[in-house]
Amino acid sequence: MVEKKKKDFKDKAVFTTYDAARICNANIASIKNWIAKGLLRAFRTPGGHYRIKRRDLELFVQKYNMPYPFEEKARKVIYLLDSDKKAVKVAETVLAGNTIQSFTEPLHAALHIGLDRPDIIVFDVNAKGFDGTAFLDLLFAYPDTKNIQVVLYTKGLSQADAMELRKKYNVQDIVAKSATGQALADAFMHIG
Repeated sequence: MVEKKKKDFKDKAVFTTYDAARICNANIASIKNWIAKGLLRAFRTPGGHYRIKRRDLELFVQKYNMPYPFEEKARKVIYLLDSDKKAVKVAETVLAGNTIQSFTEPLHAALHIGLDRPDIIVFDVNAKGFDGTAFLDLLFAYPDTKNIQVVLYTKGLSQADAMELRKKYNVQDIVAKSATGQALADAFMHIG
């Protein structure tokens, strides 16, 4: 019977408080309390009922180390932010098997990152017309986005700058665009 409950959730994009209570092994009052406290992100229907997006529930379950009932855990949600179409194509090929969204405009990426909170962001900190460090400052300034993992896929970054970025922003890895696609794949092997 428990296995059936998990399968019921496999394809759902939005959950009720009842669904969330079953997933979290909690009661509906606890779910509503977590929503009211801002611990669990939700929206209201026109009728006033709470609904929780799948991604928000996944993040909540992960954050509080609850058992993960969703089957597609191995697939990461990865956002690629780069105006270099060739580099994006290489990254998309190497990271195939994950859910990948590509952006060429930093503002569009920032909006989606704030709304969807992907698992990993891959971007070129030195992209033309883009202030990568300001982007990192913004990303790590907010509680909802500060735990998103970052991989810099960049060129023209000195060893000293790379060390500083790793230290200041907790960047997971830095991969040179001149490296092979395998170097990017290797960077993702050790990301949790």
